[in-house]
Amino acid sequence: MTIVIFIDPVAPGGFVPGPHPPRAQGGRHSGETPIYITPVMHILESMNLQPAPTKPATGNRHAERSEATRAQLIQAAIQVVRDKGYQGASVFEVAKAAGLTPGAFQHHFGTKAVLMMRVVDELVAASDYNAPGWPAADLPLAERARQTLQLLWQRIYEPERFLVAWQVYMGCGADPEITRYIAGLRQTQQDQLRQRFLTVFPELSASPDTPALIDLVMSTLRGMGLVRLFGPADAAMAAQLDQLAALLVQRCERLAPPPTPRRKAP
Repeated sequence: MTIVIFIDPVAPGGFVPGPHPPRAQGGRHSGETPIYITPVMHILESMNLQPAPTKPATGNRHAERSEATRAQLIQAAIQVVRDKGYQGASVFEVAKAAGLTPGAFQHHFGTKAVLMMRVVDELVAASDYNAPGWPAADLPLAERARQTLQLLWQRIYEPERFLVAWQVYMGCGADPEITRYIAGLRQTQQDQLRQRFLTVFPELSASPDTPALIDLVMSTLRGMGLVRLFGPADAAMAAQLDQLAALLVQRCERLAPPPTPRRKAP
């Protein structure tokens, strides 16, 4: 017996063994047993194959988990500093507050100093003093002064995170690494705030005393914020902000160029 294999271009059923009815133009000889095979594309179409979902890379998942754990430790450290102060934020206490082991703490940050630098980064970023909301330079001077001081107070000095940051600042005096890091951050913040003031108050741009004036305003706001360590802000804070705004207006008016006199019509 001779076996002859035919490729069937029309049968949809896939591999079809066994005898088939004779073809119109078969060319099959007596004693030959045909086996018909459907082309592979018919088989694949009938199987309705779908591409396998792409699995995320293992390295990416590990990095995401590590980042989430670091964020968890940073938030726990902020809470512990708020509740127990800088000295109370030990490796053990922060790890416990985060629901992790001291070993996990040390794996992700190594030392308390490194964690506290990341805590300061988080607190400064949350203040976001570069975000939109600063008054336009073409508003009336008194309105610019009022809005600027309200924005600085509400965005930087009034939130509880300001007090947490200063507990870190005051508690890390014996650690030169953190002290240098914080000093660099504060210098950057100071330079950016000075530039913001000049954008909002162009009247101040020509005076050599302007940096000292801006620093005085910021020091006053900082002191008002630190007083809240001893109790919440009261109505006196609003009055102090009004006085500070009046000082800004007075200085800008003194430095503003005199208005150009109008020419009389002939």
